[in-house]
Amino acid sequence: MSVPVKIYCTDPTPRHEYIFSLFFEQLLGSTYVYVESAVNAHLNYSTELSATLSCIPHGLLSETSLRESLQEQIEFKCWGGTHGFFHTGDGAIPFDIFSAAFYLVSRYEEWLPYEADAHDRFPAEASVLTQNNLLDEPLVNQWAIVLERLLLENNPELVLTQPTFSYLSTIDIDQAWKYKNKGFVRNTLGACKDLLNVKWTDVKERLQVLLSSAPDPFETFGWQHALHKKYDVDCHYFVLLGDHGKYDKNSSHTKKAFRKLITELQAIPESNVGVHPSYASNASPERVAIEIARLTDIVGNSPTTSRQHFLMHQMPNTYDALVANGIQVDHTMGYSTHVGFRAGIASPFFWFDFRGNKVSNLCLVPFCAMDITPMHYMGQNEKEAIITLCKLVDKVKAVNGKYVSLWHNDSLSKDGRWRGWRTVYEEVIKYIKT
Repeated sequence: MSVPVKIYCTDPTPRHEYIFSLFFEQLLGSTYVYVESAVNAHLNYSTELSATLSCIPHGLLSETSLRESLQEQIEFKCWGGTHGFFHTGDGAIPFDIFSAAFYLVSRYEEWLPYEADAHDRFPAEASVLTQNNLLDEPLVNQWAIVLERLLLENNPELVLTQPTFSYLSTIDIDQAWKYKNKGFVRNTLGACKDLLNVKWTDVKERLQVLLSSAPDPFETFGWQHALHKKYDVDCHYFVLLGDHGKYDKNSSHTKKAFRKLITELQAIPESNVGVHPSYASNASPERVAIEIARLTDIVGNSPTTSRQHFLMHQMPNTYDALVANGIQVDHTMGYSTHVGFRAGIASPFFWFDFRGNKVSNLCLVPFCAMDITPMHYMGQNEKEAIITLCKLVDKVKAVNGKYVSLWHNDSLSKDGRWRGWRTVYEEVIKYIKT
């Protein structure tokens, strides 16, 4: 039986429990117990002097409310091959890595007032990680590795086991088809718009697809399945089932072809299907239940996973709606405008609800790279994007984390601006698997 990590911590709170569980149970594969003396501990997390490996508390974990002034105390400094903040001493652990990790993974800054972007989202530019050029570093995982080394140097009897590196491909289905199964009215209006904009190539393509003389550009699912099978890749699909609107343009959930596609994806052994709550659902949370019911009707069981369309997310309303509808795992944690680690971590973690000052049962799976980011927001070509994404893979591998990518079925097509970009997807997967 392995020895639990013994922690001396005066007056532990739910915040302590949350972050100790993240470090010792989830990231270091062990257990932990509290002891009544620093002398008998493996880790002294208190202000008391001791020869034991010590980390002086910043105080954040003992608080019960939010403080806007806390952001003024964040100053990053180099340490142990990584960067830390909340400097509290000059010992082996000069930063309170537990409070710092709590600040990042709880998304503390997203609970505070901020200037939202055009879609009313928390912008990457407002993040302390972006402002300090550290968004592309999985800091919390790095801190866990340094902590592991220090603990084992001082306590060789401990057995700490980090998780192994893993990869998950996630694909959003915002529009299963570009032309097919859209209905007469939508195709007619689309054709008229193309004519008015003198897009003769699109007019011709639409007619060819609708007359079954050419495949629909967005119908890339057969290619995806063959690639995933070739490289033994697990894939998670998120399907948009909201009513048609300005930002919600998928086929109707009543279309037989659409329902057939979803059931076929669900039947693939290495894939799973979750709900993709619509853009409109953010203003009307009751729509989440309707869209989940639609997916349940199609696949025969209620989905437990989700990702917000347009990554629409507001703390805590978005998570409240998901939890209320039985969602257990959410994949929204990331940015469309920047690659990197929104919560400073490359591993799944649980949502902390500040209103009750307690951990929830909702697991958050962060992604670190979205298809549109290198191409549109970073202005990169295919070769440059492959380098950018493979560097992220290396950083996640270095900390035994979980690399999660976000693509769309249309971004894996040969259509328009995406021509050639499926090569990026395949080359990164090939890099991961070799």
